[in-house]
Amino acid sequence: MTTDRFAAWSPIRRFAAAAHATAALEFALVAPILALIVVSLPDLCSAAVGAVNMESAVRSSIQYAMNGGTDMTVAQALGNQNWAAKPGGATLTASQSCTCPTGLSATCGQLCSDGSTPYSYITVVASATLGGSVISFPKTVTQTVRSQ
Repeated sequence: MTTDRFAAWSPIRRFAAAAHATAALEFALVAPILALIVVSLPDLCSAAVGAVNMESAVRSSIQYAMNGGTDMTVAQALGNQNWAAKPGGATLTASQSCTCPTGLSATCGQLCSDGSTPYSYITVVASATLGGSVISFPKTVTQTVRSQ
């Protein structure tokens, strides 16, 4: 009678032993994914901070133009000054273009052919490769504002 009683426990013991193997197998499948997350997380954080810094630099140049600034050298210098932790190879350019109210392009500082004052647009473009050694990607931010 004792043997029959232990015989009934045998499948349960085998199932319990198999459950430990299942946990090890599940961990073996999940561990590489967790390792990838741990390794790539600093690069993702660096990319996010870099994108915020790039937006801030462009915004400072645009703010200069919105306050009436017309010197593109100053606008570009302000953007570069305010770009915290600027990545190597990153660029920031500020340019001015003018169009007549009729939609034709015009020379800045001169009246349009119909005698109207042209609209002046300031465009700031920043480009950089953000991220780190595992994850990196190019990003470009462009903002345009009409100053007149």
